Amino acid sequence: MGRRRKNNFNLPPRMYLKHGAYYYVSRENKWIRLSDDKAIAFSKWAEIEGETPREIGSEKPLTGSMAALIDKYMIDIAPKKAKATYTGNLMEAKNLKNVFGKMLVLEIRPTHIANYLDIRGLKAPIRANREISLLSHMFSYAMRWGQVDRNPCLGVAKHPEKGRDRYISDQEFENVKKLASELIAIVMDFAYITAMRRGDILKLRLDQITEEGIWIKQSKTGSKQLYEWTDGLVDVVTRAKTLKRPVHGLYLFCTRQGQPYSDTGFKAMWNRVH
Repeated sequence: MGRRRKNNFNLPPRMYLKHGAYYYVSRENKWIRLSDDKAIAFSKWAEIEGETPREIGSEKPLTGSMAALIDKYMIDIAPKKAKATYTGNLMEAKNLKNVFGKMLVLEIRPTHIANYLDIRGLKAPIRANREISLLSHMFSYAMRWGQVDRNPCLGVAKHPEKGRDRYISDQEFENVKKLASELIAIVMDFAYITAMRRGDILKLRLDQITEEGIWIKQSKTGSKQLYEWTDGLVDVVTRAKTLKRPVHGLYLFCTRQGQPYSDTGFKAMWNRVH
């Protein structure tokens, strides 16, 4: 058990203020100079101790730390995104926080970003790209919030990605429909005719179906769009309305409880087709 402090009660264990500078005293009683800046000293102490830097008596990360920036972004900005995007951001933010959380925002350099891409990219290059894209967006807000005057992610080359350029033939499309349930087959036709995003299809309400056509507000962009009636669209909507549904179901595609299918629930049904 360590000796009881005689001073510096507001500092974390093994950290001391001496002659205007902060020091870390190792278990071998070696004094390691951290900084004369308290925030930087806290960050370096946290790196040595393997903890997220926090003010004494607070559960919140230290102001100016990457952990604090990530938390602020995930509270103030991320929830405004589409549900699927936000869900992905939660996992991406967790990975970023595990690596960068103990550092100060002002300490991050392009070389740190490059190292992250290199190491993370050994197993998941595309995920690494997505995580750094999220980090770059966080830094764009850090600039707006006056925490930094530059974005260290800009200019750092990401892993190359190949676009999806394989065309699915009509025969392949029809073969999959034969294996699918009636619901999945109708959703496939609906997506083929309209090119709507899956999330927009699953949340489509009956009151959006009008004499003019189908009005939607795209979940990703927020823009409004009218899909005018065609013979194909009339046919697929008519088929969708014949699916079993609760009397008071408000959605074109809905569960037995009258609720829209969740992205996870629909994916599970789709995976059973494979």
